[in-house]
Amino acid sequence: MNYRIAEWELLEDMYEERCAILEYEACYSRYEAEQLAAQMYGFDNKADLKRHIQKLKAEENYGNNL
Repeated sequence: MNYRIAEWELLEDMYEERCAILEYEACYSRYEAEQLAAQMYGFDNKADLKRHIQKLKAEENYGNNL
């Protein structure tokens, strides 16, 4: 079985892993970890990153006609 990971899945997984590392290893609160992780990936905040992920999901499901 060939499985190709989508760009949005990879970004979401990397973001979640970075959040966990910041929260548990660097002792940030969950909120701070989420915001900082998003900024580390070039987004303004968590909401900006999640909007981008939703856009990637929509493009994957409906093509670039959005």
